[in-house]
Amino acid sequence: MDSDGLFLGLDLSTQQLKGIAIDSLGHILLETSIVFDSQFPKYQTTNGRHVNGSTVTAPVMMWVEAIDLVMSRLHDAGLASRIRAISGAAQQHGSVYWSQQGIETIGKLDIQWSLHEQLAGAFAVLDSPVWEDSSTTEQCQKLETWAGSSAELARISGSAAFERFTAAQIMKIKDQSSDIWNHVARISLVSSFVASILSGTLAPIDASDASGTNLYDIEAGQWSKTLCNAVDLGLLEMLGKVTMADQVVGTLAPYFAAKYGMSQCPVVSFTGDNPSAYAGFESMLTDADQLASVVSLGTSDTMLSPLTIYPYSSDDLAKDSEHIDGHVLQHPTVSNRYIAMLCYKNGSLAREWVRDNCLGANTYGSWTEFNQAAATGPLVPAAYGFYYLSREILPKGAIGIHRFEQTASTGDIVCPSGTQYKRVQAFSTTSDPRAILESQVMSMRLDYLRKSTKPLTAAIVTGGASVNPALRQVVADVLGVPVFAVGLHDGTLAMPAYGAAVRALRYLEPSRVLEGNFVLEQVGWPDFDVFGVYSEAMADFEFLREQVTHQFVVVGC
Repeated sequence: MDSDGLFLGLDLSTQQLKGIAIDSLGHILLETSIVFDSQFPKYQTTNGRHVNGSTVTAPVMMWVEAIDLVMSRLHDAGLASRIRAISGAAQQHGSVYWSQQGIETIGKLDIQWSLHEQLAGAFAVLDSPVWEDSSTTEQCQKLETWAGSSAELARISGSAAFERFTAAQIMKIKDQSSDIWNHVARISLVSSFVASILSGTLAPIDASDASGTNLYDIEAGQWSKTLCNAVDLGLLEMLGKVTMADQVVGTLAPYFAAKYGMSQCPVVSFTGDNPSAYAGFESMLTDADQLASVVSLGTSDTMLSPLTIYPYSSDDLAKDSEHIDGHVLQHPTVSNRYIAMLCYKNGSLAREWVRDNCLGANTYGSWTEFNQAAATGPLVPAAYGFYYLSREILPKGAIGIHRFEQTASTGDIVCPSGTQYKRVQAFSTTSDPRAILESQVMSMRLDYLRKSTKPLTAAIVTGGASVNPALRQVVADVLGVPVFAVGLHDGTLAMPAYGAAVRALRYLEPSRVLEGNFVLEQVGWPDFDVFGVYSEAMADFEFLREQVTHQFVVVGC
């Protein structure tokens, strides 16, 4: 491989299209972002989408223009001719609906015309449904009925029915817009849509992204004929083939090669943003740390954890609807591995609410005061707190602020350990900051252990809240693992795009060892005595969380 070669990773997220070009050692030579609202005001998007009540969509032609523009920026930076391979990622669950005209057009694009001018009639649906949409409850109920139950749907597809997942979105279009549906020739996910534009041919959907559709049979490694036929007898053909994210789906279309002075380099399969980010972090790990979890700490919190066994293979587990929350995805590049994706709506906003409302009038907005209060050591088993300002995703439906303190007298609840707890309006001697951090991370540990019995070897924290030292330490102590963060800029590397660039590189140089201009830095060391305290408290925590989810009402701060 020539030392001058570069590798391009793209990420089409909700609000922007990001691009990262790396060299063969992993050094980043270019980062660029096309922010949809400011770059394309004519589409009148807010944060990259159109919101109409519970219906949330994005203009597919806006994405088309962004693809053309990011390649133009690469050319203007003098790097386009050096690109040797391309891969990418995109927001999960969203779908793009091709007309027959579109299928025919992408293979014969002319550099005399812009991309969006030539693809004006390429799509049967001009506003693509995206992951924030929640308008398909009726379709979700139908899908679970067709599967036999929510547990059976999870056994097949890795998830119970979710409104944002692609199956329900396809069903809604067919149910409510039959005239539009009749013009749909093929369906892409957002990730395979971008790969299709770049390669000039309809690219297959990657297996990991397919896992976010409620249509893919994860264990069988193929679309579920039962589920697809229930939606539409022609759906299997509309969805096309499935591939792994490290496989080539084509070469760069002549349009881009000629217009921007690029070679017709390989286009490696695009995948979802979460699987791509996970694979990117994996590329930094040693073999000893391959059971590392990636914990994204932001407005919402997400935990991505490795699974060596499909968790719903067990008949007992598959029938247990208590254990089918969260999502199981196919690993993007390893066919016999999987990823548990656990999403929590009440992340940083809940932590900020405790900071601003539970520490006294003189400490409003102070993370210093919050962290000092959180550094008191374990509260459990003396006290537990649950903080659900918004209705929670996991545990599903939980809402409100709930506090429990251990009592020697008769309490409101007797836990499995025999310990009695009373519900309290406010903590008398303990700290809400410590309680919320413990509760959030203990939930991650509990939900991971419902998917796997394998102990984690490390945790990588990312996102805006990953800089908080108190939160890092709680992650280390509750999970019992060393905690790492990316030592680059402000720690917010665009990992989906970077992970895609690494996949592009490793297609051509599979044994390449990356140096990169960043490292994983250890930022948390577990105290195993404290870890033991949390381990003993997990059963009571699980019991109390179930009570909160199904029984109790809101209690204020």
